[in-house]
Formats: sequence, structure tokens, C-alpha cells
Amino acid sequence: MRTREDTTSLHCALLRTRDSFALQSTLVMASKREKAFNTACQEEVYRQVKSYLDELVDEHFDDAEHCDFYLKYGSTVLEISIDPYQEDDAVIEVLAFCVQGVEPSFELMTELLKVNSEVPLGAFSMDGEHVFFSHSFLGRRLRPEQLIASLDVVANVSDEYDEKLVAKYGGETAIDRLRSGGLRPPVQLAARKADSN
Repeated sequence: MRTREDTTSLHCALLRTRDSFALQSTLVMASKREKAFNTACQEEVYRQVKSYLDELVDEHFDDAEHCDFYLKYGSTVLEISIDPYQEDDAVIEVLAFCVQGVEPSFELMTELLKVNSEVPLGAFSMDGEHVFFSHSFLGRRLRPEQLIASLDVVANVSDEYDEKLVAKYGGETAIDRLRSGGLRPPVQLAARKADSN
């Protein structure tokens, strides 16, 4: 289970390489902890997702301690988390950090709800001053095409709307926030996830 201290110690940094970006995590902890799975199914699904990601994407960061993966797509950063669901399943959540530091407003909320009614999978959400787009599904019988479809929809919708939302309502895209050294998974979101486990 992720704690507030664990979350604030995880800082994702995007390093510019010659031709691409490499996602790297800097853990501000004295020692690395062991993987902590809550159920055997969560561990099985985690290993399956890792296997698929190793085949599908060139670069991803594996935060095994928290059963999360991070990868860059366009102007957004994706987090893939695997959380236990009862004893015999696990929930895979693909979450995009769309806009960081935007002032909540009625107009913004209305636009997010309108887009939610139009997209085939996933939904926008807002936590404080952060806008996310995510899709969740059960993972015990995971097939590669399920993961690919979820990654594709979440990444494309987020990449399509993040810059539009920033232009209209302010804030920064996830990539801009990473470049400035300020993106961290928000404490409120991680606390919400920890409380639900």
C-alpha cells in the first residue's frame, strides 16, 4: 500500500536524450524496498503487464514497489497501476497526467463532462488543480489487445486535449511540468488510491 511519504518521495524526471526522451525515476529513499503485492493475482497481472510493455514500448519506467509503470506519449505521461480487486482479480488503471496546475472552474468542469460523454473508453477527472484522463479494467484474463486499446485511447485522448485545455484554461501539460522539474504524482491522488486498497 502506498503512503503519503512514499508518494512524495517518488519524483518522475524526464531526461532529454539525443533523439528521444527517457523516463527515469529518482527515488529519494535511503534503500529500495521489496515489491509488496497484496494478492497473488495482483502479482500475476503485474508481471503480465510488464511483459507486454517490454514488448510494446521502447522506454518505460517500472516502479515495482508500488506496482506502477510510467511512460511518455506525445505531450502526456501515462501511469499504469495494478491494484488488487478482491482475492482473485486485479484492476489495471491507465491514467494520463493531462493538465497540472489549472484553476478549477465551472466552464472547465462542463467541458470535461461533455468530452466524457463523447469518448468510447475512459473519463476525465479532476483532483485539486490537476486534470487526469483514465480507463480501468479487470486484469486477471488480460489479453495484449486490451492493454493496447486502453493505452491507445488514454494516450490519444489526453494528447489531443491537454494542449487545448491549457490554452483555454491555463496550467501546464505533463511534459511541460516534467521539463520544469515539477511533476509528481499528486499526494491527494495517491492517498485516495492508498485508502481504497
